[in-house]
Amino acid sequence: EIDPYDPRSTPKKRTALGRFKHENAEVTTTCDGRAVVYMGDDERFEYIYKFVSREPWRRALRRGKSPLDEGTLYVARFEADGTGRWLELTQGKNGLTAEAGFPSQAEVVINARRAADIAGATKMDRPEWVAVHPDTKDVYITLTNNSRRTPEAVDAANPRPNNLMGHIVRWSENGDLDARAFRWDVFVLCGDPANAAASSQGNIAGDIFGSPDGLGF
Repeated sequence: EIDPYDPRSTPKKRTALGRFKHENAEVTTTCDGRAVVYMGDDERFEYIYKFVSREPWRRALRRGKSPLDEGTLYVARFEADGTGRWLELTQGKNGLTAEAGFPSQAEVVINARRAADIAGATKMDRPEWVAVHPDTKDVYITLTNNSRRTPEAVDAANPRPNNLMGHIVRWSENGDLDARAFRWDVFVLCGDPANAAASSQGNIAGDIFGSPDGLGF
């Protein structure tokens, strides 16, 4: 993390957020003021993460601490019935034991990808930007593309093999943004609806675009 207002400041690692190929970080808050950070790992067959701070951000700052240094890291699992779960990436839970190579929480966050593998998260088509709607609090993420997904590897959240055009997934948390469960849908399959090829045909007439990336409200 860098301070754009202070050119003399030293960048600080926020290791609790997990080490992976961060494309962006969408920072918002729960109703009681805890920081929530949604993140995509921009690589084929990688994951969507959420971090929830341990305490409200104002309280942490009063203690001279960053709210991004203490909290819980989760990874998303998308079920075929349109429900989803946030799997906790905490040492000792969801198979993240010393016997599996995770003797401490440091090993979990440093090896977040492998921890997500073991926990059973859903492998996505290059998760990139996340945005939270300011009114509805629905969360959107761009899945840029994945030319390596085979028909055998298709799932409900990544429904196309050889996904050259990408798609956007939307979910609503079951309650506040720190919820452990959510409901989701494929907001749009990108591509030209007039093109019959499975890898490029979109699902909304007029939406002729591909490889979605930057996203915001």
